[in-house]
Amino acid sequence: MRDAPKSHLVTENPGPAARLQGRTAVHLDPPAAERQRRERALKTSEIRYRRLFETAPFGILVLDAETGVVIDANPSVCKLLGYEQDEMVDQPLWSVPAFMNAAATKRHFRDLVRQPHVRYDDLPLETMDGQIRHVELVSTLFLADNKQFVQCTIHDITDRVNRETEDGERAQQERSARLTERRTTDEETHDAATGLVNPWYLEETLPRELHRAARAKTPLTVTVLRVEQANAPPAEPMLREVGRVVREHLRRSDMACRYNDRDFVLVLPESTPHATLERVEQIRAAIQGIELYHGDQRLEAPQVCAGVATAGKDGTTTRTLLDAACSALNKERV
Repeated sequence: MRDAPKSHLVTENPGPAARLQGRTAVHLDPPAAERQRRERALKTSEIRYRRLFETAPFGILVLDAETGVVIDANPSVCKLLGYEQDEMVDQPLWSVPAFMNAAATKRHFRDLVRQPHVRYDDLPLETMDGQIRHVELVSTLFLADNKQFVQCTIHDITDRVNRETEDGERAQQERSARLTERRTTDEETHDAATGLVNPWYLEETLPRELHRAARAKTPLTVTVLRVEQANAPPAEPMLREVGRVVREHLRRSDMACRYNDRDFVLVLPESTPHATLERVEQIRAAIQGIELYHGDQRLEAPQVCAGVATAGKDGTTTRTLLDAACSALNKERV
């Protein structure tokens, strides 16, 4: 008689009967088997997530929701910002040099930990070499080992933002060009009495000067000159002389406007407040030295006061700049 085939099943806990009979038997342990299955599944899941994390084409940051400390940073976000992983990990998000404004970052982080999902459509970040990258940031709160974390996905949208900005500037230039084509004669853009530009031309041109100064990071000042003659608006002969004096003191890049019956507006690109004040004093002195006669009688010299405003770095508009110059003018008159 043939021997019965030996069993190929192995158990970690062979029973005593099996040892006595000289063979190995299966001793089933369902809880242990289930535990091993779960451990293998968890390990597989962790490996899969790590591979996705490491190879993702977009940036990923993992933060401790309680402290704001960066727990992990994938290669894509390190490449985007130009920092090594160890320069970002284990420090609070607002301490990472790539984030431009620490106070704003803290404010953003408070939003991240209060809500399950937060989205920022255009968040500017500063790279290690000083460039500004516009990113779309989406955060998600999640729980692991009874502890809350924040996962931030970061997509670089700099090219899209630049295209939209360029398209907007091009459209504005085209609109301005169309308007200018309709109003190109001196009669439509200049004041007949003084030869200076009129308010319409100022309103059309000043926004472009502000944009140019902001991009070139050069100063630009706006001055409001108020000319009065014996508590009344100056007569037309006086206005012609005022216009002549102002034109003689301007550079080719400057602009002067007769804004109303009493006020003149000077726009001086690439002129610091100090240099502008010196120029304004020269103009004031020249205007007050004008000699005009009505018959044999010399007319009283006009009185001139001025207010100067300097364009800020961001958010300055034609209206806010003119208002600031008028406020400075009123303070001088007081």
